[in-house]
Amino acid sequence: MLDLITAVGVKRIINMDLKFDPGSQFSYSDLGMILLMEIAEKVSSSSLEKMSSSWIYNRLGMNFTTYNPSNDLLAQIVPTEFDTLYRKKLVHGVVHDENAYLLGGVSSHAGLFSTAKDLGVFSQMMLNKGLYGWKRIFKPETVDLFTKRANIFEGSSRCLGWDSPSGKASGGVYLSDSSFGHTGFTGTSLWIDPENSVIVILLTNAVHPNRRSKDPVYYNWRQRIHSGVYESLGIVGKNPSLKWRKSW
Repeated sequence: MLDLITAVGVKRIINMDLKFDPGSQFSYSDLGMILLMEIAEKVSSSSLEKMSSSWIYNRLGMNFTTYNPSNDLLAQIVPTEFDTLYRKKLVHGVVHDENAYLLGGVSSHAGLFSTAKDLGVFSQMMLNKGLYGWKRIFKPETVDLFTKRANIFEGSSRCLGWDSPSGKASGGVYLSDSSFGHTGFTGTSLWIDPENSVIVILLTNAVHPNRRSKDPVYYNWRQRIHSGVYESLGIVGKNPSLKWRKSW
């Protein structure tokens, strides 16, 4: 049944009309990443869950990074939102994102559970250009390719799977231009700054008990917290291209 749902979902993505010509605009969407997962699984004859575990997480000792965590870990997982539309209950221990939930909890755009410690290991590996504990996870040129601006169209801050600092950056106002990071809808953010050798990981359940309280308070404080980490390290040279979300 799950394979049928996935097949129907992929077919719908393929058959969707384009909103604009490729390369002319940018629109944040999960659909491209879902399609990319399907391609990767077809090419490798393996599932995303198996590939990511065997190639990355297990090799890095990220023992608490997984899709669809077992009930034994429930006490260590914070609940997110009370879903009034589909599940009619508090989302706890399962993926919050509705599309990933329909895909069985495993997707390339959402569904991964982790800890600050595990993400710290992954981030250090990225900071080391793909190397951690003498284990080569990615080639340096792969890290460089994925963490620099893709420049699919002029003015976009997006990298291949990551974001780079711009405007009222979620990672704060002290990020170097070489920084890269990403945020999650439920209240998570990760920024890696190679120039300053700084990693900041913020894991919250900002949509609990519902998403209405998230904007603007969470967005303001997320930027303030990331900036505060830099200030605690004595890094206070504001990036002139970045802006505060509010006056503190």
